[in-house]
Amino acid sequence: MGELARDVVEEHHYLRARTARGTVEIINNLVCLPGEEPVRLAPGPMSVMRVLVKAQGAVISREHLLRVLPNCGSVHGLEMWVSRLRQALPDPDAVQTVVKRGYRLAL
Repeated sequence: MGELARDVVEEHHYLRARTARGTVEIINNLVCLPGEEPVRLAPGPMSVMRVLVKAQGAVISREHLLRVLPNCGSVHGLEMWVSRLRQALPDPDAVQTVVKRGYRLAL
């Protein structure tokens, strides 16, 4: 995916990105969404969340996710991680499926 946009700051256990709805921050295993209480995520769903936050609303294909998430292992595993991510977030619709293309973060 190349360089991150200027609206994204990433360090070892920290990620911050500006979105249309406000700033999203990831600190260790906590995700802080605009106007919501912090949510603790398991490692798999957190990995997906980090990729989607860095993409800032762009659609990320399943194939790309499987390449950058080597511990995921399969399309089924990826779908499970996305499902668990949606269940953990206050707004499950924040992670959208784009038919035949992949996933995007709608924040």
